[in-house]
Parts: sequence; structure tokens; C-alpha cells
Amino acid sequence: MSSSPTITVGMPAYNAAKTIRSSIESILAQTYGDLELVVSDNASGDGTGDVVSAIARTDARVRYIRQPENIGANPNYSAVVRAARGRYFKWASSSDWCAPAFLARCLEALEAHDDAVVAAPRTRLFAADLTSSTDYAFDIEVLDATPSARLRRLTTDLQLNNTMNGLIRMEALRRTRLIDRYFQADEVLIGHLALLGKIVRVDEFLYYRRMEVATATALQDRAAWRRHHYPTMSARVLFQVWKRYGGWLNAVLSTPMPASERMRVLTYFARMCNWDRRAFVDDVGGAVMYARQRVLSR
Repeated sequence: MSSSPTITVGMPAYNAAKTIRSSIESILAQTYGDLELVVSDNASGDGTGDVVSAIARTDARVRYIRQPENIGANPNYSAVVRAARGRYFKWASSSDWCAPAFLARCLEALEAHDDAVVAAPRTRLFAADLTSSTDYAFDIEVLDATPSARLRRLTTDLQLNNTMNGLIRMEALRRTRLIDRYFQADEVLIGHLALLGKIVRVDEFLYYRRMEVATATALQDRAAWRRHHYPTMSARVLFQVWKRYGGWLNAVLSTPMPASERMRVLTYFARMCNWDRRAFVDDVGGAVMYARQRVLSR
């Protein structure tokens, strides 16, 4: 393998000993082999590190990083990007599975579309094992010519954010804030990437996403969701909607575009804020309640 591989696959992991071997093996079995796999273990308490370390001893493409403490899911997702050396990047969940042609097909799509920043295949959802998989019908493609049109399409069409697990141009990814410290930051990231360029869908079912309560935050309750992002309860959990829209605003203002197009994007952003106006108020109410509980607990 070259010192700077073409593709970096980043795999954040936390207590994933039961599923991570299969996920890693699916990456190492890719038909496109000029890759590195960076695994960031978020201070797991099970045997995750032992599994990864054993594989790393047999395949030099694997790099294992262990966080000294649980830093939360989003910072761990960003950590694997910061350790990456490739020109292209892919996030890989420690519980999902990728077909052998995943990277090759996505790389072909990006090299065929200079104006695209992400290429992602079709998705199958599964629980327990791959034989239970079902086709997911709503994977997106965003090919509109302007940033404002791409933003409208993305926010209208995006449901499960499978696109984030596609292949991304690193030069575009480094212009974003990666996965910031608030709920739904992955959607903001994909929105920022859509402002920067097009999203191409590879029409082959190459991505298998595990949908179980233990591994899919979309199936968890709010308390589990909060622990996933904030292992230690603190004031950081407050103002999630305000933080998310701050992320959207940063994406809009930091993306180069003509003044007229920026005005269209800002106008649409204002509409997004209006649609969520009740959530902004609820955020403030949640902060007041948190402050009151802190005072009463002293």
C-alpha cells in the first residue's frame, strides 16, 4: 500500500465487539484495494479493541486508535476524518456491511462526474443477518445545477441519511465542520456537501445498513439518543435546534457562490427556520427547565 492511499475508510466504534469483525472484513475484501481503514475506538468497555488489534496485526491497512475516554459519537466520527490520508473518504459503521464492489463503483462515479462531491450506492436494511435484508426505496440523488436547488431537494427528499456512508471527496469534506456536536449534525454535513457539489447515486445495492435498536439511533428513544451524543449530562445538551441551525448558517455563509444565489439560499434558510419556529421556543423552555433543576438540586 502507498504511504498516501487513494481512499480512507473511517470506522468509529463503541462497544461493537459483536459486529465489528464482519464490518471490517467487508472493507478489507473490497475489489478496490488502495485503501486504509482507520478505526477509532471510543473507549469501549467490551472486547472491541481486542478484535480490531488482532485484525490489524494481519493487515497493515488497518490503523487502530483508542480514545482515552468516551468523547461522544459525533467527535469520534470527526476523529477518523482528521486521521485520514486519502484523497477520498468513506465513513463505515461498525455494525454495517459493504458489498465488495462498493468502493470501486463509487470511485468510478466520482471520477466520471467532476462536479459531484459524494457518490453513494443503493441501500438494503437488515436486522440480525444479511439474509433478512430489504431494499430501501428512498436513497437520494441530488444533481441540480445550483446550490439553492440542491439544498431544496436535499431537505425535501432526505429520510434515512444513508448518503453519509458514501464516498466523499476529501477536498470538499475538509471545507465543512465535519460532524459537529449536536443532534442531526450528519444532516447538516450532507447539506453543506450538497451546497458544494452534486450527490450521485450508484444504482446498485451495495450498502447494507443494520437496523436494530442496539445499533441504530433512529430506533432509539430520546434518552438513549442523548447518551449516544453526550455520555456525561451537562449544559452542552441544551439548545440543540439553535446549534443545528447555526451549523446550517455556517454552511451557507462559508460556501462560495454568486451573491444572487446566496440570497436564494438564505431565503430558503429563513423558511427552514420558520418551519421549525416552535422547536426554537421549546429549546429555550428546555434550557429554563434545566437551569431550574440545577438550582433545586443544590
